[in-house]
Amino acid sequence: MAETVIKHDGRDYTEDQLYYLTNGIKDYQIVHGSHLKGVQFETASSVPSRPAGASMLPTLFPRSSFQEACELQQAFNELYMRVASDPEWLYSTLEPLMDHDDLFTTLWEICAKVRDAGVVQHTVCAIFRSDYMLHQTPNDEEVSLKQVEMNTFSCAGACHADRIAAMHHHLAKVKAPEASPNMGLSKNTKVIVNLLKAAYETYEAAATSGRANCVLMTVQPFNFNIADERPIDVVYHRAGYEIEEYDEPGKETRLRLEMSRAIKCPDILTHLTGFKSVQQALTQSGAVERCLPPDKAAMVRRTFMPMQILDTTIPGLEARKTALDPKRAANYVLKPNLEGGGHNIYRSNIAGFLSSRPREEWHKYVLVRLIEPPPSTGTIMMPEALYHGAVVSELGVLGTCLWQRRSRAGSEVEIKQNKIAGWTFKTKPMGIDEMSVVKGYGVFDCPLLVD
Repeated sequence: MAETVIKHDGRDYTEDQLYYLTNGIKDYQIVHGSHLKGVQFETASSVPSRPAGASMLPTLFPRSSFQEACELQQAFNELYMRVASDPEWLYSTLEPLMDHDDLFTTLWEICAKVRDAGVVQHTVCAIFRSDYMLHQTPNDEEVSLKQVEMNTFSCAGACHADRIAAMHHHLAKVKAPEASPNMGLSKNTKVIVNLLKAAYETYEAAATSGRANCVLMTVQPFNFNIADERPIDVVYHRAGYEIEEYDEPGKETRLRLEMSRAIKCPDILTHLTGFKSVQQALTQSGAVERCLPPDKAAMVRRTFMPMQILDTTIPGLEARKTALDPKRAANYVLKPNLEGGGHNIYRSNIAGFLSSRPREEWHKYVLVRLIEPPPSTGTIMMPEALYHGAVVSELGVLGTCLWQRRSRAGSEVEIKQNKIAGWTFKTKPMGIDEMSVVKGYGVFDCPLLVD
């Protein structure tokens, strides 16, 4: 009898089974382009690539939590459409960053120039992704769903998620039928393309020039993640979220795009809603309720973790005390205002980091209570080796939005499209804080839904 190497979801896997699975995964990724481009080693005639990190077997995830995240997405879509249509509230929320956060200052200067010149396109298009993790403290009997962050600009991973789901369904048929992910395929790419099509048709219906129209995608040069972008190819931004991109030509290009009649995906106001200061402001009493009816607001608010900007308000000063005390900071993460993951400082490292920064820069950071995921077991293919053991997963749900602003002040909008696109699912070994797959900290995965 073949010797069991690992157990997963109560099933035994032998060395031969794992061998066939790993080879099937590697071959599938080559055939379907689930690779990252090695741009730093590119030559005039060739470029190497490596497979994106992938799970060998789908990872267990509660069906009820998955369904809750999907049901929440349209409410989060509506919330951020309304927030992105209220420039006065946005500015009052982000104004403390002026002159201290170069990216915000640059983006707001572009905003001001567009406003002064007169906005010529009031229809906005956006792809949002709300990321969640499971949370369970030692005192909790039940697991709850908590939001990590809301991504409003250049949401990545959609195409990779489609491939990984299709891969697990394929492998379940031919190599490990007992390891079926037990759910439908993700349809991110199709729904995102349909959103861009809807924006294109909206623009075309209003166009009067008679010239040919197109969809323009802005991308970074020397980009290693083309496999997540090319399947989707309005102005659709997959670049413009790093301050280094805003030299003088970069500023001029973004300003020209924003002042054009093109429907932006997203426009610069929606870009600003991705700052952590906005996420923190929405946790304050009444902030969500001003945009959503009570039932939707309550659903959204249940997913929030406590967070506080390190400003000089009374709550901010108390948060500074917590951050500077390694023992009190053991359950916290310090996040910069940048959208997306990375750049975070964890637990006892927070005090030393802050001590190395000028105090006037501290309000650029948000202190967030760490999510405490319950233990789970997974089998994943890290870039260096196969890993089987305790893991943490992050579920992202994507939404597609198309709306028209109705007034310069307030959050009055006409919602033309508010849909759930699909999902992304990433897993990392327990003990690793970051979740970036492209940086090698985790893998793209598929949830195995359990009751």
